[in-house]
Amino acid sequence: MRAVVLCADPESSGSDPDSASCILEDLGCRVTRARFDLGDLDAQSVIQAPPTIVVVDARDNIGLGKRAHRILSDFEPLAETPTLLVATVARLTAIDFSQGFDDFVLAPIVPAELYARLRQLDWKAAAFGSEEVIKVGALVIDVAGYEVHLGGRRIEFTHQEFELLRFLAQHRGRVFSREQLLQRVWGYEYGGGTRTVDIHVRRVRAKLGSSSSASGTGGLIATVRNVGYKMR
Repeated sequence: MRAVVLCADPESSGSDPDSASCILEDLGCRVTRARFDLGDLDAQSVIQAPPTIVVVDARDNIGLGKRAHRILSDFEPLAETPTLLVATVARLTAIDFSQGFDDFVLAPIVPAELYARLRQLDWKAAAFGSEEVIKVGALVIDVAGYEVHLGGRRIEFTHQEFELLRFLAQHRGRVFSREQLLQRVWGYEYGGGTRTVDIHVRRVRAKLGSSSSASGTGGLIATVRNVGYKMR
C-alpha cells in the first residue's frame, strides 16, 4: 500500500515514532512525506506511482488540515484519492466532514486502528471486475446474483437498465456510441431507435442519484458530446 502523508514538518515527522508516516512505514506502507502546501511533492512521481491514500496529520491544527484539503482538491493527481485526517480528541468538534475528509483517526495513533481504517478506505475506493462481481468505488454489481448495491444499499434496476450498467462497467473508460450500445446491450434484433439509449442512461443515473454523490460515484456515467457514453 502506498500513502502520501502531509505534515507541517516532513523531516521531523520522519524521526517521530508516533507520527502517521512512521507508523505507516512500520505497517509496511511505502510512504511519501510532503508539506501541507504540497510544494515539495512531485506530481509526475505521484502519477507514476499513485498512492492508495492521503493522510493529513493535522493533530491540533485542524485549520491547517482544512487548507491542506482544499489544496488537495486542486492537485489533480490526488484529487480523487481517499483522505484520512489525524486529529486529537480536543479538536474533534472542529472537524467538518462536508469539506471532504473520508475518515479520521485520533492521536495518539493506535496502529491497529489506523491499519483497519486504511483497509476500509481502500475497499471503498477500489475498482475491480470479474465474471461474477464488478466494483467501482461504492458501486457493486453482482453479475451472478443480478443485484446492484451502492454504499451497501440495494438498488432495483430493470433488466435492460442492469444490462446497460453492467456493460459500461465491464468496459470502463471506453466510449460507446448509441448505435454501438444498441447492438451490444439490446442486441442486433432490437428495432427501436437510439433515443431508447438516452432514456435508459437517464433512468440509471436517476437511480444512482444523490446517493451516488455521497458515496463517491457521482457522475459515474459520462456523456461524451457528439459521440456517446462511457463509465468513468
